[in-house]
Formats: sequence, structure tokens, C-alpha cells
Amino acid sequence: MITIRFTQMKVRTVVDVFTYIIGVLCIVAVSGHIPFVYPLVLFGAMGLSVYLDLKKVSIPRWILTVVSVAVILYFLIRIDVQDLIGQIMEALFILMGIKYLEHREVRDFMQIYALALFVLAGLGLMTLGMAFVAYLLVFFLLLSLSFIFLTFYSQDPELELTNSTVRTMISRCLWIPLLAIPLSAAMFVILPRTSYPILSFLNRPDKARAGFTDNVRLGQVSDIQEDERIIFRATMDRVDESSLYWRGITLDHFDGTSWRNARRGVYTPAGTRGPVGAMISQTIYLEPYDNTSLFALDKPVHIELRRVRKNDDHTFTMPRFIERRIRYTALSALSNVIPEENISLKTHLQLPPDLSPRIVSLAKSLAVRGDRNATVNRILSHLASDRYGYSLKDLPVSKNPLESFLFDSPKGNCEYFASAMAVLLRVNEIPSRLVGGYQGGYYNEMGNYYIVPQKNAHVWVEAHIPGKGWVRFDPTPAGAGLSSLSGRGALSKLRMFLDTINYYWYGIILTYNLERQISITRTIVSGLRRPSSFSFSPLMKKTAQYSALFAAAIGLILLAWFLISSAKRREMVMLDRFLKRLKTAGYEKQTSEGLEEFIRRIGDDGLRTASMEFARAFEEIYYGDRRFTADDLKRLNHLAGKIDDVAGQEDRMADLTPGR
Repeated sequence: MITIRFTQMKVRTVVDVFTYIIGVLCIVAVSGHIPFVYPLVLFGAMGLSVYLDLKKVSIPRWILTVVSVAVILYFLIRIDVQDLIGQIMEALFILMGIKYLEHREVRDFMQIYALALFVLAGLGLMTLGMAFVAYLLVFFLLLSLSFIFLTFYSQDPELELTNSTVRTMISRCLWIPLLAIPLSAAMFVILPRTSYPILSFLNRPDKARAGFTDNVRLGQVSDIQEDERIIFRATMDRVDESSLYWRGITLDHFDGTSWRNARRGVYTPAGTRGPVGAMISQTIYLEPYDNTSLFALDKPVHIELRRVRKNDDHTFTMPRFIERRIRYTALSALSNVIPEENISLKTHLQLPPDLSPRIVSLAKSLAVRGDRNATVNRILSHLASDRYGYSLKDLPVSKNPLESFLFDSPKGNCEYFASAMAVLLRVNEIPSRLVGGYQGGYYNEMGNYYIVPQKNAHVWVEAHIPGKGWVRFDPTPAGAGLSSLSGRGALSKLRMFLDTINYYWYGIILTYNLERQISITRTIVSGLRRPSSFSFSPLMKKTAQYSALFAAAIGLILLAWFLISSAKRREMVMLDRFLKRLKTAGYEKQTSEGLEEFIRRIGDDGLRTASMEFARAFEEIYYGDRRFTADDLKRLNHLAGKIDDVAGQEDRMADLTPGR
């Protein structure tokens, strides 16, 4: 019996392949969130497992059980509640590696899938970005397929599947997550929300390294200023680049090597006069980091956020460290000046008692008697001279780093330039302070927002000028340390596009709470009652546009996939036509029959001969792994036509038979 065959593989092999893919997915998803040694251990264990499977060697189960118990005890001994999720994830990776090394039966596969599920759940407690959602969708697709093939394996471990069967099962399983997505989205929108984070005690903050802290130590922040990670995004209209100073904290006490805020927690009294300038509204999405400061364009006058505190130096703080991504609205006056007359001279003229005489002498040489503005300008000009240069490498580090910068090693970053100016001003009895925050940013035209990375961390100076108030001065060379992502390159555009997706994910999904749920419901109800007054916010319009494009793209992909998967190859269409001709002649092929076996039971000699000629020509090409060319199909069509000729001839002979 000759049948049309496909390459076959054991169901155990299919299960193994999907199980290894799940392990790789866990490695890729969690890398960067825990020390890389743990994903590396899992990857090594998977590689060793493949080697042992090929050699048909297994490690005794009791040895692996002892190792598993030892791992659990080790992590219990060193457990730290401050990083509970991180340590649990590390233990899960080790345990997964051990499970891969076992001789795996059905329960072992199930345990690996359970551990992988816990790993993905832990990732969700670390971050809820778009990447996590993508990993989760892929994981559930793989899990669905693994369960199906594992079911076959549990019934018959020696079962063999054809490639065609495997492909068909995979294509059918694709519908499971695809159909679940719209249902999950609808449930997300409809189900009531709670403002109480039930599982927040488990979350490990995915903290960013802040570009500044409550104190600035000379020479200690240069590594941050090379960090590409994003600290916040700000939705707003584009403004002139010279206005892109993002205020965070002021520093007024200098001990010779570092600055700190000696008046932290002094709040602005009611009725205090604020800065005057063009008002700019910003919606800011701030990443978690180890500080309490909020950022806004200089000079911020108001921030809309629960429990926010406004300080008398026009900075805003939270009562606790910002340990999760937050969203707030800020209103700023674009101005270089904060009008303020009554200041603490003692605080803003403070200098370390052991200040270098060389620094004092330099400051006095730059003074213009009776003219503060001229003195400020001479100090700025001195620091802007060719003598000094901007650098993030080999910064002056000594007992007196500022003296080293000014006289011996005249290269430094913004901390050195700002510190030098503030100290030179104070020596000349001009009150000054440092302001820490960020400068610049990349404007994303797709989403109309600024991206501010860690490397844009910056420090500048505010000097108090009588009749004006606190005036901003930036002695750091213009543009030093700042680079731009804005460009026409394909890579730059791709990065902006991907960041736009993340931005809308954060802005729509992660900030969707009970208040927004109620607000959207009221808007829809109001629109149904008064259609003319129905309107969406710009963000909602953007969301609707991108959602429509996304839905259309998914629809086209699904349609193309359906058409391709449902379309038969040309040679199979030819075979179907051949079998249909024989069925019309009174001979129908059974599912269990091979092609030549079916043809041999055809009673008519002429029809059987013509059919066998077609079958052998078809099988010669099919089993020879050759591609069916146009000439091959033309020849097969001619051979199939002989069946009609033979059948037609028999019908004519039957008509001539007496008695019919």
C-alpha cells in the first residue's frame, strides 16, 4: 500500500521544544530585572539538559531533590523583605534549571510551566510595561500549545505526529489568545476599579538611578550622565530649547566637597508672589526613583497631585520616596527670575571655614566694586574661557576638588561649573544656590511629548540680584553632555515609535482608575443625552486613532493568515479534481485508503489504467520533493482529462447496448 506521507516526529519531541521555548522566554523577559547570573544558570541547565537527552543519560532524581531543598533553605536564610520579589525570582530560576535536568514526565512538565507562570507573575510585580504584556501573550500561547501536546503525550508517549498535523494544531491554537484579547479588553474597561493596591506590599520598585540626590558630591554623578534610561516624559507643546530646564531641588549648603539643602521642608506661605511668564501646562509621567522631588519646567507654580508639598524655593516634593510610576499635571511660568526680596543671607552666603585662599583671591580679582551684575558677568566669562573644559572623565578628586578644578585640573562636569560659580559669588557677598534637575529632552512628534533621559541630569545656579530676585545662570558650556535623538535615521524613528506605544500604554492603561472610569462613563452618558456636546479629550482622540489603526492591522494580518492557511496548494487542487472525476464515474476514495490502493479496486480496465497513469506521475513529483511546475500541472491535467474520455466512451457504449 502506497500512501501520501509526511515527515513525522514524536509528540515527546514537540513537548520538549515548547518547554525549552518557554524557558528561553522567561530568560529574555526577566533579564535586566534580576542579576544576570540567574538567567545564565537557567540557560546553562537547559543546554546541559539537551546534551543529557541526546546521550540518553539522566541525573538521579534524589540528587536533584537534595539540591532543590538546599536552594530553598539558602534563599530562606538570606531573605530580605526589601527585595522579596527579586529573591523569589532568583530562587525560581534555579529551581526551573533543576527541573530541566530531571528525566521529565508529565508532572515535571507541569511543574516547569507552573514555575514559568510564577516568574511571569513576578515580572508583573516589577513592571507593567508593554513588554510585559507581549511576554504574557506569547507565554499563554505557548502554554496552550504545550498543554495540548502534553495531553497527547500522556495518552501515548510513542505517538508520532506529521508536520502537517503539528502546523494545523498550532494554527488552531492561535485563535485562543487572539479571541481572549478583545474579551479581556472589554472586561478591563467595564469591571469596577479599586484605588487600594491590594498587592502593593509585594511590589519591588523598579527604581531608576536618579540623576541627582538630596546632595551633590563633586565627581560622583558622571556615570549617571551617560545613562540612556528615561526618568520622565512630559506631554506639552514644543517650547524653545533654551527654556528646557526641569526644576527638581535647590541646594544651599556647601561643605567643600558636596552640596545639600539646609532648609528642606520650608513651605511657601499663602499669598507669596510667584514668577511671571508664559504659562505652560505639562502632564508628566515620572518613573520610580529614590527621592521625593517632582519635576516641572522652570519655574513651576502649581502641581496637581494628592499629598504634594510646595516648598518656598518653588520646588515640589512628596512625603515619601516615589516607588512607582506616577502621573501629575504641572503649571509653570517660563521665566529666568523668581521675584523674592526677603531671603536668608546667612544661608545663601554660607561658605566652608577652610575655603582655599586661592579661591578667595580669584573671586576678589573678578569683583566689580558696587556692581553686582558686572561681577556676575565677569565670573561667567571667566568660567566660559578656554581655560576650562567640559568632561565626564578623570574629574578632579581631592580633599579640595573645587580648588583642583579652578587651578590644577580645569576639566569638569556641570557640578564643578555650578559649584565654582556659586562659591565665587558668595565670596563677593552675592547670595547664591544650586538648582538640581534636568536640562533639555527629545521631542517626540508622534505623541507630542518630551522624553527626558537620566543623562540629561543637570545642575545650574540661581543668584539673588536686588530688584529682581533669584535669577538663573548656567555656567556649564552650552550643550555639554547633551545629545539628541532627533534625526531622520530609521533607527531613531523606530525608537520614537516604540516609545510612543509605551507612552500611550502608560497614559491610558496604567492610569486607568475608578475616577477615570466614572469620568469616561459620565462623558458617554452626557454625549448620548446631548450628542452636540459630546467630545473626546486630545488623548482619547489619539487613543481612538491608534486603536483603530492597530485593529485594522490585526484584522488584515488575520485575514491574510486565514486566506493563506485555507488556500490549498495547486497540486492538491489538481488531486481533488482527479478524485472528483472518479467519484462522478462511480468510484469514491475512502479516507483510510492509499491512492494506488483505491485505484486498484476500480473495476473498469480502461479507467483503472488511465487513473494509475495519473497517480504515478503525481507521486513521482510529490515524493521526489520536487516543486510542481506549470508544465507538470499541464501534463497532470492532460492525464486527468483521459479519465473523462474513458468515462465518456463507456457511456456511449452503454447507450448502444440493446435493452437500455
